[in-house]
Amino acid sequence: MFKLKAHFTTPSVELSAGLATFLSMAYVMAVNPLILSEAGMPKDAVFTATVLAVIAATLIMCFVANLPFAVAPGMGLNAYFVSLVTGQGLTVSQALTAVFVSGVIFVALSLSPAREKVLREVPESMRIAVAAGIGIMIAHIGLFNSGILTPSPPLGQYTMGAITAGAPLLAVIGVLITGILLAMKVRFALLLGIILATLIGIPMGVTPIDSLQGGIVKLPPSISPIFVSFDFSALATGAFWGIVLALVFMEVFDGLAGFLGLFTVMGKQEAERYRYKLGKAFIADSIGVVAGAVLGTSPNTTYAESGAGVAQGGRTGLTALTVAILFALCLLISPLFLTIPPSAVASALVLVGLYMLSSIKDLKFDDITESFPAFVIIALIAFSLKLSDSMAVGWILYILMKLLAGRSKEVTATVWIVGALFLAKEIFG
Repeated sequence: MFKLKAHFTTPSVELSAGLATFLSMAYVMAVNPLILSEAGMPKDAVFTATVLAVIAATLIMCFVANLPFAVAPGMGLNAYFVSLVTGQGLTVSQALTAVFVSGVIFVALSLSPAREKVLREVPESMRIAVAAGIGIMIAHIGLFNSGILTPSPPLGQYTMGAITAGAPLLAVIGVLITGILLAMKVRFALLLGIILATLIGIPMGVTPIDSLQGGIVKLPPSISPIFVSFDFSALATGAFWGIVLALVFMEVFDGLAGFLGLFTVMGKQEAERYRYKLGKAFIADSIGVVAGAVLGTSPNTTYAESGAGVAQGGRTGLTALTVAILFALCLLISPLFLTIPPSAVASALVLVGLYMLSSIKDLKFDDITESFPAFVIIALIAFSLKLSDSMAVGWILYILMKLLAGRSKEVTATVWIVGALFLAKEIFG
């Protein structure tokens, strides 16, 4: 089924690669429920939905593309989902509907010959800006949830919390531990940082252990509060379609960045042999977005942490199948993951934010028509936490600067179309 010989691999290599990938991304079971709970979603139901979304989407990648990549609710995509509810006035059901609609469009785009054209024509500076802005947004969630940052109402800003005790102190300890582990190049540093911070939080009284008294092994919580929870009442509004457009942009380029990065891990020559699978990988990724919305979670995307398994030698869907099975086993130990406090997760969020912000190093700072619109997007996301509006302003500014600089030929058809949609969204939304 997986054609192991044709891919120059063995069952033992694929299984060990699946274990490596699982350990690298297991933190998503603690992080995603915590983030989405900020939108008022029940944390226990989101835990089950997260695990089921990983299983479903990763199995799709396994059998559709026969690739060793794991798929899960994306960091950044979940932060944007929360902002739709807390900052843009959507209900959870309307936000899930936006994810579902964006997934359907993503599927259509993945099946269309236009996919390659769109991927080529979107400016790199726009991709960098969105990734960097979302990185700041994720770090903000970690710092705010842990109490390191607290609201300062008179100025409408934030101030530093009391970091010498309680939850904020645990978050600081967790960030320091995880940073040290990363500096020492310890494998699975993010997961280890969460585990160690959770254990340290027990004597500090921050980690709630009462929920473990009923036992560690339990049937998973029900997802009925969020399963197929759609509300199409906002479908006729311009704001809704602006949100959908932003989601599609993020889903497509999160996937593209993930695929290209993972193929690179294989080595240049081997990566060339796998590039023909890019189309199937996109199809699997897009179907995963739809599946996640149905289950009740934010958009799925291919995880860069799959690189741990690829580096281990994983080359086929058997690696992905192993990841899906290991996540399925975790459904039975939900109390362990639901015990993890927000402060213990802060380190993962802050450092994931750092990873996403690092893309800014590739921005062409010597070209003001590229760097200034990108900076505007990053700054607006950081201060407003409204991604679609920030993208709209930066995108329109990009077009205007190219026109005024006499470089209109650099504005591709895709940029014009997306710019027109963003402009219509801002005028009529």
